[in-house]
Amino acid sequence: MNPYKRTSPYIVCIFLITLFISCGNHNTMFHEYVAIDNEEWYYNDSLHFEIDSVEISGNLTTILEFRTSAKYPYRNISIVMEQSLRNGNKRIQKTVAYDIIDSKGRKNGEGITYMTHQVPFCTMNVNTGDTIDIKIKHNMQDNMLPGITDIGVLVEDIEH
Repeated sequence: MNPYKRTSPYIVCIFLITLFISCGNHNTMFHEYVAIDNEEWYYNDSLHFEIDSVEISGNLTTILEFRTSAKYPYRNISIVMEQSLRNGNKRIQKTVAYDIIDSKGRKNGEGITYMTHQVPFCTMNVNTGDTIDIKIKHNMQDNMLPGITDIGVLVEDIEH
């Protein structure tokens, strides 16, 4: 048996197709997290993200991301999120409800020590040069939510 045998062209083809499919057609335009001090997110602590002077026109999708630790005491979370264009012609505000633990007692999200959660928020049509403002605050009954370590936003171009 020859240890230097050439790789089958079928294996190379399958590898390239897999790589192409896994890349998808999403382009990350913005991805940023803000750390929450002492893992204590207070009701009045509104977070603000700004994407200044978007470089393309088209539809962008926004995803809310957050991380929780074992200190988070609830099965779910409610977050108010607002996305607007600075020129004022578009604004989307929603209350995002998300189950940290599903009805069968399994944790949603990914991770071991810290669980990362992703929740789709909206798709917005933007023009080159627009500035996007995103504001986030929790909408839970308690003033302070323990166990929230980070809040983030992922914005992707879904057309290019």
